[in-house]
Amino acid sequence: MFGKLFQKQTVKEEKVYAPISGQSQMVTDVPDPVFSEKMMGEGMAVTPDIRTHTVVAPIDGEVIQLASTKHAFGIRSKLGEEILVHIGLDTVELNGEGFENLVKVGDKVKVGQPVMKVDFDFISKQGKGIVVPIVITNTAEDKFSFEWSELTQVKAGESVLFTSTLK
Repeated sequence: MFGKLFQKQTVKEEKVYAPISGQSQMVTDVPDPVFSEKMMGEGMAVTPDIRTHTVVAPIDGEVIQLASTKHAFGIRSKLGEEILVHIGLDTVELNGEGFENLVKVGDKVKVGQPVMKVDFDFISKQGKGIVVPIVITNTAEDKFSFEWSELTQVKAGESVLFTSTLK
């Protein structure tokens, strides 16, 4: 009788929020074939307001990757998604200049928690793209289905980009 009452609830669905404020777009529209051809996985992207300086966690989870050049980070969600937030295009070439990590690998983060400070004005002046792709790098496992939000102005940590469901 009490078996179901005390069973551990398993997460079946998660919402992935915008990690930065700006204009959302489909990942297929990112001007870089690594993202637009979904080589890294399914996802969306946000072109940030250049006055924005803080990138936040798009989902609750654990930080599993911080690029040594500070241009990208990865979070594993409770559903098992491995979400990569890649800040700008060709920004690896900046060798960390214009970026400041606010977390470390192994940290648990919550939606909206600041993860990185970014100087988008500096990035833009270096001739690098400022679009921020948000992709699920383990979509090849075919464990998830996605419902994409409408393209619109989004607010960091508040606007849902997509919903993932465990198949």
